[in-house]
Parts: sequence; structure tokens; C-alpha cells
Amino acid sequence: MTNEIYEKTEYLINRWWLSLLSGIVVIAIGFIILVNPTTSYYTFALLLGIAILLSGIMTLVQSLTSHNYFVRRVWLFIASIIDIVIGIMLMMNTLLSEAILPLLAGFWLMYRGCAILAQGIDLRGYGKADAGWIIFYGILVIVLSIAIIWMPTMLGAETVVIFIAVGALSYGVSLMTLGFRLWEVHRHARALGSDE
Repeated sequence: MTNEIYEKTEYLINRWWLSLLSGIVVIAIGFIILVNPTTSYYTFALLLGIAILLSGIMTLVQSLTSHNYFVRRVWLFIASIIDIVIGIMLMMNTLLSEAILPLLAGFWLMYRGCAILAQGIDLRGYGKADAGWIIFYGILVIVLSIAIIWMPTMLGAETVVIFIAVGALSYGVSLMTLGFRLWEVHRHARALGSDE
């Protein structure tokens, strides 16, 4: 990467910690769901709603406060608004049927997996060869989301919840990995800036 690209991206990568913090929150919720898969759908909907709402708020802050050179800023903004709406919907309407909740969670995981995949591809395009893990987790989240969407009744409620938990854990790990990769770029950019 050239110094010019690093200078243009400094504002974005200065907020690397938002991806890291979002990842920690999503992993915590995914772990809670994974440890208690027999928990009622009411509790699951509430926990998932909280996780999606927090993820949406943090992504909204990131999209509004950074001149995003690595990631499509408009897509981040749209994804954050969708997260906030879905999160509020799940928290307010906990009586969602067993058929709707897995579909909603599956589609949420799918578009978040696509967003992570795009971020990984963007990072790789800018010379971060170790962005492969972000791409891998993005693909894993997409595959899990497809299984959740296509087979909610065949898998059974408990299995769907476990798939959703594993999807959330994978998404959280990918966010943390993205945060660390952005932190590395941030450190490199600061080093380049201090050399001048």
C-alpha cells in the first residue's frame, strides 16, 4: 500500500475498536445461546434482538464517523439501520412464531456474512494478505445462514438455535479479526505518518 492510501484510510482505521467491540458483544450473545439451546424462543428472541440492536448501533456509529475507504460506507449504513430495526422488532415482539424467528435470524446472518466477506475482500485488495480469515468466516456465516433458512422445520428448533449460535460466534470472530487487521493497518499508517 502507498502512503497516500494509508493517509486516506487513517480516519476509518482509527475506529478499529468498534469492530472489535461489536465482535465481543456478538460472541458473548452467541455463547449464551450456545450454552442454553433449550431456552425458550422468547428468551432467544430477546437475546438475539439485543445482540442485533447493539451490533447495529455500533455499525451505525462506525459508518457515520468514518470516511470509509476499505468498506462501502453506504452498505454499512444500510446494514446498521436494518440491524436496529430487526433488533427492536425482536425485542418488542417476542411472540414471533417458530417459523419466522429462524428465517429472520438466517437472513440477518446472511447479509452480515456478505458484509464481512466484502470487508475481507476489500482488505485483501489493499494488500492485507492475512485477510483470508475474515473471508473464511464470512463464507462460513453465509453457509450456516443458508442451512437455517432452507431447513428450519427439518432441523428442529434446538438445532436451528445451535446453528444460529454458531453463526453468531463465527460472525463475532470475523468482526474481531477485522478489528485486529484494521488495528495493524492503523499502526502501520501511524508509523508512515511519523516517518514524514
